[in-house]
Amino acid sequence: MNEAILFVDDENAILRALNRAFFGSGYEVLTAGSGEEALEILQRKKIDLLVTDVKMQGMDGFQLLTQVKEKYPSTIRLVLSGHVDKNMLLKIQQSCLAKHYLFKPWQNKDLLRTIEQIFEVEKILKNRNLLEVINKIEFLPSPQNVFNKFNFLIEQDAGMKEIAKTIESDPSITAKVLQVANSSHLGVKTGSVIQAINYLGLTDVKNIVLSACLHQETKGEKNARYHRDIARLWLHAVTTNTILNVFYQKIHHKKMPESSSMAGLLHDVGKVVLLNNFWYEYMRAVEKNVGNRDLFHYYEQIEFTDISHGEIGGHLLDWWELPYSIVESALFHHCPLDERVIDKEMVALVHLADIYSWKSIYKPESVNVDLQVLDFLGINKDDPDRFLDEAGIRHPM
Repeated sequence: MNEAILFVDDENAILRALNRAFFGSGYEVLTAGSGEEALEILQRKKIDLLVTDVKMQGMDGFQLLTQVKEKYPSTIRLVLSGHVDKNMLLKIQQSCLAKHYLFKPWQNKDLLRTIEQIFEVEKILKNRNLLEVINKIEFLPSPQNVFNKFNFLIEQDAGMKEIAKTIESDPSITAKVLQVANSSHLGVKTGSVIQAINYLGLTDVKNIVLSACLHQETKGEKNARYHRDIARLWLHAVTTNTILNVFYQKIHHKKMPESSSMAGLLHDVGKVVLLNNFWYEYMRAVEKNVGNRDLFHYYEQIEFTDISHGEIGGHLLDWWELPYSIVESALFHHCPLDERVIDKEMVALVHLADIYSWKSIYKPESVNVDLQVLDFLGINKDDPDRFLDEAGIRHPM
């Protein structure tokens, strides 16, 4: 069955152009001239993908996306807009209302390819084998914890003091938030959660809280190896995020976009979830590698379920409705130039930061950087080390 796409815009010329662009594409294309009309269509027909403008007469895009998220959560939501207020985009982002943002004017070929890539990734995330593994997972960080409470307070427009108090209710989460806030690339020096929120913004702090919740140790019988590995994976996540931001700033001479600035912190969440839920399978895989001193292989390449840690991480981050570049970074950070990746530059940078994070922590000699990734980023093999030397990152942080 062909996927159904609903385009929403209050300009008929835009809708006609989109109809022409998708003619013969194989998709079932529907159009609506208002948010109200879009909701009427959604009531009577299953829509796989909604693409909406933001600034419209009557019901605007934010209001439409809010209702679609609530009433039709399985519908993928995208924004296609021209001149959008930055505060409105931030509001949409903080409320997790859209998976991806596209801007007018568009190139038909690029728009078609982006939508194809999104549907291709959806097939990965809804793979039956992946869902079977997900259904076996007992420990997930979202129910009844600081992350859920944090999200609820954001939705209620709670004050900063109340949000900070929720984080501070868990000393371990508080320590991790402050550790990331005081990372060298952020230039923040504070022991206050409320100051960290003011410096970083709610979106960044939300992603830090999610990662910190994931790296919490679960109850139950575990040995010293488990506690060591959870701690090392957290160190790796923080270091990767610091290096990612350094690489981006050195290449682009500006700070990373807020929507992606915590991609490094979350790229390996699938590994932590698997470690917490498939401990015995993990231990059997580890035993087979006893004597192998290649720590990069130990932490990056051991797989102990039929589903990779990238697939697990991508599925969960998509389920929690994080920005699409962060989902892609978890899913594809070992193969950043995969044709299904939309934001190849961000995923390639996460891939590079992932490798240099382990180099910074353990200095493994056997890890080689793919020259194709360097070529894609427009840098040479000596640049990453130079960037890190200039930023003063050569030892475990």
